[in-house]
Amino acid sequence: MDPDLIKVENIPQEVRLKLLRYVIEVKGVKPSDLGYDKTYIYRVKHGKVPVSDELLRKLLKFITIDEYVKIVGKAPEIEDATPSDAIRVIKKMKVDEKFRDFVFNLLRQTFNEYLTFTGTTYIVSEKDLQEFEKSLIIEGKSKKTIKMHLNYLKRALIELNFTLSPENLKELIANVLQENGENVARHIVKAIKKFIKTVVIPKNLYLGQVLYHSIKTIKSKPNNKVKPLSIDEVRTIFKALPTIESKVYFLLLAECGLRPGEPFLIKVQDVDFERRYIRICKLGETKREFITFIHEETCKFIKEKYIPIREKFVRQVEPGIKASGFFSSEVVENWKQKFIPFDQNRLRREIKETSKRVIGREIELYELRKFFTTYMIMQGVPETIVNTLTGKAPPSEFRVLIEHYWTPKHEELRKWYEKYAPKICC
Repeated sequence: MDPDLIKVENIPQEVRLKLLRYVIEVKGVKPSDLGYDKTYIYRVKHGKVPVSDELLRKLLKFITIDEYVKIVGKAPEIEDATPSDAIRVIKKMKVDEKFRDFVFNLLRQTFNEYLTFTGTTYIVSEKDLQEFEKSLIIEGKSKKTIKMHLNYLKRALIELNFTLSPENLKELIANVLQENGENVARHIVKAIKKFIKTVVIPKNLYLGQVLYHSIKTIKSKPNNKVKPLSIDEVRTIFKALPTIESKVYFLLLAECGLRPGEPFLIKVQDVDFERRYIRICKLGETKREFITFIHEETCKFIKEKYIPIREKFVRQVEPGIKASGFFSSEVVENWKQKFIPFDQNRLRREIKETSKRVIGREIELYELRKFFTTYMIMQGVPETIVNTLTGKAPPSEFRVLIEHYWTPKHEELRKWYEKYAPKICC
């Protein structure tokens, strides 16, 4: 059960002891699993030390409601959220953009199946995919065609974190064209547009039409005449960005060549400031876990400028979110562990608006990945090294990189990175 929803302060000591003995003796949970040593738990079991609220909360995580009723004889008191709590959260959302972004982000994660769209965003559920497959069957499509549409759609949705919006759809297709070519992009666009037409539009005509027309069907090779970003332009955009968090997001894209969604997969424990490298978690079957590096200047900027802001933001927002009672402790904890806990849509918007203001055009975020790749190759870095640093190398190249210890391969990559990777934060 979720301890955040229980009035733990109202549970008497005799009940707490019963729960402790049940968890330890019946369920076989070790003291270390609770975060305590054997001596302390022994003293608690024998009544020498009371069962604290903190220990009780950890015990409740190992007990179901049915087990609690069986042990105690009645259900625990629930810490209900009141209408006043909801109104207080909404009022804060109206005046605090960062808090508003955070709540919407958690709502999408927690109520994916129910909160299918907000503004110009649509969250794809498993039910939607089943509905899409049924519609293809009704249309009389062959098994081969159905399988092809589903495979390309799922491939795109993994990259998009199952969230459709005009911005991330455009960036996805631009990225696919760059990395996989016109043929793959054509199939992905066709699958996405068909999904939107058959599933999204019947539910929300306006949103469906916005999403449908945000990407164009690829009939012939696109005429890409956009001039590649220069390092001076990239530095100009970076300096003009309005917030520290958007600067850090921008640096990870421009100095590391990450895909636009990858920085938001990074956990706090994935960043090693001592060795100045970041572990990027696996995105999907075609995107494997890999590592990238950060320059000394960037590392200093992140530690001195960004980390204090990030920690302050988490401290300010967490109490209100917990008090609302809307989210489980697991959801909140996962959010706290994100290296970038800020709303992705806001950071994207800040970069796009800034680029339009300072260089005269709105850039697509994939251009920063292209900038990194082009810059490295123009410096004479072998393509295999660039592919490994940007997560495009074949499985054999990753084998030694995903171990939990440092290897000579890491040092080889670091030398290439430190000598040739673009420096934006300088």
